[in-house]
Amino acid sequence: MERLVDKGIIAICCLTAFLTLPITEFAFGGYLVALAVAALGEALPRLWRLVAAAAYMVAALIFPVLAAFLPLIAYDCMRDELLPVRLAWVVPLAAAMRGWEALPWAVVALFCVVSAVLSQRTATLRSEREHFRKMRDDAHEASAALEARNRDLQEARDLTAQVATLAERGRIAREIHDNVGHLLTRAIMQVEALKVVHAAEPAIVSEYDGVSQTLNEAMQTVRASVHDLRDEATDPQRLMQVALDGCGVEQTNLAYEARKLPDNVARCFVSIVREAATNTVKHSDATSIEVQVREYPGLYQLVVQDNGTGGDARKPADAGMGLQAMDDRVRALGGTLRTGWQQGGFRVFASVPK
Repeated sequence: MERLVDKGIIAICCLTAFLTLPITEFAFGGYLVALAVAALGEALPRLWRLVAAAAYMVAALIFPVLAAFLPLIAYDCMRDELLPVRLAWVVPLAAAMRGWEALPWAVVALFCVVSAVLSQRTATLRSEREHFRKMRDDAHEASAALEARNRDLQEARDLTAQVATLAERGRIAREIHDNVGHLLTRAIMQVEALKVVHAAEPAIVSEYDGVSQTLNEAMQTVRASVHDLRDEATDPQRLMQVALDGCGVEQTNLAYEARKLPDNVARCFVSIVREAATNTVKHSDATSIEVQVREYPGLYQLVVQDNGTGGDARKPADAGMGLQAMDDRVRALGGTLRTGWQQGGFRVFASVPK
């Protein structure tokens, strides 16, 4: 838009040439041709723009009257990067000096200089505007990346807190089971033994019955609490989904097709999913992770597959500490683990017999 405004101003200035030139059809036609070349300069690619400008300047060398409208041509010449092209309009202007009077030629030369300055100013403004626009876009992208990073950190912190909470609940469940549960069991056995010792004393036995009933109710309550804590602390499907959601990979999918995993198998599979997701983020350029958990009549199966292409395919699959830890967990349950790079990405396959 700035160039059109500049060319409009220059075109009006070029009309002053008719104050000193005879208004003939040839001169007016030359003015219209210069306007057409200036207009096409905004639509044509660089090569054709230069060809049109060069044709007009050659015509101005042959017909000096056309040099009166060189300011329109000088504007487009100044847009080019090559210095000879930028100053090409000087040649027909200098040639016209021989057939023109000094004052009209000086006015045209002044308008050519003004046109060149306007072209340079507009080019500079457009370049600076584009530079500022790029800086603004880069700032927006950096801000968006920072926000995304903050969200990832927040999710990672929430995941860590949740995992720590579940681990603490599991520890509490074990403590209650190992300590309080055993003490209550011993107390119940002692009360039952006292009931046998005082079998001949019905009054005392009836009192022990009340104590025994209270202890049994306490044992049932402890067992229910322990089961609630352990069930929540070892919910493998939820823990796997939480690990996938917080790993930072763009696309994740969990296909959970197992009815009930034993606690030891559940903890093993959850640990493998966490380790595999961490390895995917650290060692590959994967954008998706797919986890499949299946239960068969004789075994439990876990498959973790990503679409990454990173990593060293020549490196043994069991070289990493993380992969070795996975293998140790699976072998402790009598299962097998296979890992390696495939055409579609990295694959972790674990199988544990029932």
